[in-house]
Amino acid sequence: MESRPNNKATLRACEKLHEKDSGYRAASNIDLVIFILGLLVALLAVRAFIFEPVEVKGESMLNTLQNGERCMVEKVSKWFTPVKSGDIVIVHYPGRGNESFVKRVIAVGGQTVKLCRDLVPSADGTAQADYYIKVDGVRLDDSAYHDTLLFDDVFYSTWGIYGDPDMELTVPEGYVFVMGDHRTNSHDSRSREVGPIPLSDVVGRVHGVLFPFNKIRGVN
Repeated sequence: MESRPNNKATLRACEKLHEKDSGYRAASNIDLVIFILGLLVALLAVRAFIFEPVEVKGESMLNTLQNGERCMVEKVSKWFTPVKSGDIVIVHYPGRGNESFVKRVIAVGGQTVKLCRDLVPSADGTAQADYYIKVDGVRLDDSAYHDTLLFDDVFYSTWGIYGDPDMELTVPEGYVFVMGDHRTNSHDSRSREVGPIPLSDVVGRVHGVLFPFNKIRGVN
């Protein structure tokens, strides 16, 4: 029976024969550098176009997201599924460069937003303030994350868009109106210096928390 050559043994023998050859070593080093550069390019491409970890800074999204948690931002679906009301997104603010802010979409282009405040009588004869948001004249259903709406009566004495409690704002086409879930502690589209955010400044959607590991969860 004819024996087959041992390819692995032959390769090892060739490598040993050339291991002191400077040209051979240089070629091997170049291959390693090319591999590392290719890996870095692939990782940067993933970060730029597909996924990116973002750290939550501040308390504007309490209790949905906590300060210091790290979220994974997914950047692909926005090109196939329009950003909608209720989405948690990472956005860039006007004049703030590439600084990232995490907020919830309240309304999209063509919709009208108004921040409302009603006085509701209570059993003891006093009145309590009820703060809520209307989109296209319909009260926004915040029940899915109602416990994140940490209202504060002192803050809400100035409840309104651009500081005007009676103002209604129609979101321009190609823009979104965003707010933090912690309404009393969020710098967002209510502010004149921020206003509605162009879709080109929506980086992607946040679907969950990845760190700390004991806090891994999905968010909506």
